[in-house]
Amino acid sequence: MVEGKKQLHLRIPEDEYRKLKVRCAYDGTSMQDYLANLITASLGEHPAKGGSILIIEDEAIIRESLEDSLKDTHEVTTAETGEEALELIKKRDFDILIVDVRLPGKTGIEVVREVKQAKPYIRSIVITAFPSVELAVEAMKQGAVDYLVKPIRFDELENLIWENLSKVRK
Repeated sequence: MVEGKKQLHLRIPEDEYRKLKVRCAYDGTSMQDYLANLITASLGEHPAKGGSILIIEDEAIIRESLEDSLKDTHEVTTAETGEEALELIKKRDFDILIVDVRLPGKTGIEVVREVKQAKPYIRSIVITAFPSVELAVEAMKQGAVDYLVKPIRFDELENLIWENLSKVRK
């Protein structure tokens, strides 16, 4: 080992390894250099507290799971219904909403529409366990910036959040 450098061992799923190998060949770099550059570039990229996020989800286990996965890097607030969420949004601003489509009372799509009219700078990510092309199109028409299907992959959600936070802050 070269003095001043540390070793890092990673276990990568085989399909991801193949993608990484192709990416490195395309970029003309070694996997070690590519990963080292990726890690170095991301260090300090995200502040300790990211953005303010409102999770609107009626299923407690999903709501709490999302909250637990995001609370270390973001200021997270939760709501069980669309009406509760809209009351919270009247009182304060959020950077991003994570909105379930099926909610008791107002639907997630109705919440997205109302928020888009009242505070268009708030970005909404719609989540659903019942995906359809029509629903995705409707969500986007009403102002959603993205659409995720449950079960949510937390790494995908986190990437979407940071991507949208960078747009909010510009």
